[in-house]
Amino acid sequence: MPRLLRSLFAALLMILAVNQVLAQMARNPKLSPQDLAAAQAETREAGGAEAELIYATRIDAVVKGSFDSLVVIYAKPVKGGKEYFGLIARDGKKYHLSLDQSGRALKSGDRYLRIGLKHEEGKAPLLRLMGATTEPGKPGEQQRNVDFQFNGSEFGLVGQSITPLPK
Repeated sequence: MPRLLRSLFAALLMILAVNQVLAQMARNPKLSPQDLAAAQAETREAGGAEAELIYATRIDAVVKGSFDSLVVIYAKPVKGGKEYFGLIARDGKKYHLSLDQSGRALKSGDRYLRIGLKHEEGKAPLLRLMGATTEPGKPGEQQRNVDFQFNGSEFGLVGQSITPLPK
């Protein structure tokens, strides 16, 4: 009987571990369970039942040193792939990361890679969303960089660029 209980307990632990790994597609081991649950809730609320949490992290996106911004990147399935959206939950408010009028954070057809944060003296940090894209006339995949910065009322689009992906 004790062997059976140990086996059941081990199986339960494995199921829980697999569930945590599948909770977000791009794994972030530093994300707390509370933030993961909040990110999953934001994904369902903003993206609907079909939305999939891709990546979440807690960063200092407004004021350096105050980690009060939960960044949530999620995808919605579309014919032929996924479309990526982003939002930042901070102080009970939600700020969407929109590249254009469609509300997407990356262009249609792009694939999410990662995010980055650059602190600038006297300004709000620059939040960079990076995606892989194939540009017409350029060989292979390129990296699309989409930069957002908090302006006091929203995370506005600052600019975008395309660079070669490292090999």
